[in-house]
Amino acid sequence: MRLFFQPGNSKRTLILLGTILMVLTLAGVTSRGLAATKVSLALDFVILGRHAPFFVALEKGFWAERGLEVSINRGFGGFDTARRVGQKQTDFGFTDIAAAALLRSQGMRVVQVAVMYHNWPHTVFAKPEIKTLKELEGRTFGTPPGSTGMQLVSAFAEVAGIDWSKVKVVNLDIATQNAALISGKVDAISTFRFFIPFFRSKIPNLSIFPWSDYGWKMYSNGIVVHEDTLAQKSDVVRSFVEGALLGYKYAMEHPDEAVDALLKHRPEIARDGAKAEQPFIKELVMAPEVAEHGLGAFDPAKVRFSFDILYRYLDLPRTITPKEVYSDRWLSPVKP
Repeated sequence: MRLFFQPGNSKRTLILLGTILMVLTLAGVTSRGLAATKVSLALDFVILGRHAPFFVALEKGFWAERGLEVSINRGFGGFDTARRVGQKQTDFGFTDIAAAALLRSQGMRVVQVAVMYHNWPHTVFAKPEIKTLKELEGRTFGTPPGSTGMQLVSAFAEVAGIDWSKVKVVNLDIATQNAALISGKVDAISTFRFFIPFFRSKIPNLSIFPWSDYGWKMYSNGIVVHEDTLAQKSDVVRSFVEGALLGYKYAMEHPDEAVDALLKHRPEIARDGAKAEQPFIKELVMAPEVAEHGLGAFDPAKVRFSFDILYRYLDLPRTITPKEVYSDRWLSPVKP
């Protein structure tokens, strides 16, 4: 029997081994010995500091060691991201439950399989003289007309004890609402709390009212997939979600490294701006129930609240059930 490695042919063997390794690398073979499965993730908007945890998952190998090669792409709004998932233009989407529920009611078979933002990210920003939410009554409030956000603002007003009929709504384009508040055109707006550092730099004594501090217990952004992906690639879904959650856990523990990972792939992003967003990721992720259920898991009480709001305030084409929109069957929660 002839040995593969014999004295005298070491040079030939090394060349052969090097060739094999090169072929395997080019083929995308993972540490598990299997070809990496290529999947795509569409974010909710343009890539910003808040998306750093996904790039941590990429850089730390949390997806690669589970056999996945993930491409991360910008989004064009939460509803567009959910639509792209529903039309199978992307494998995974990072978007909010309102978008997933509305599109599900329209016939698109999208399902949220993990939640990242356990706390709702929207925050009311108001002029300094407005000290309580009740003082919004009689004031001007800027918001994009006809949007789901507008419908949810009125729902939040009811939860927070504001008589919305006494608030003067000013229709604004989403691209101009921040400037409208800064210039004094309106007294208040509602947008993501990630803008807190920006607004404080413009209006030092700005009044800030996070929705989640005033009785709003609704889920927001998480991982959305198509039902067919769940049925045909359940292992891929499980691996992707687990890697993403580990990315969030690591990013919250090492925010500077998270920014480094993001900027390695998106060097055009300003470091200071990306760094300023990191504390707010933890605020949105670390709701009280996370300690009990783990990162990514759904709390039954919060699911009920979320659907009560969706039923009452969104114009859904048909009634949907929580089981149609949420599923934790493929979830292995990560302890914070």
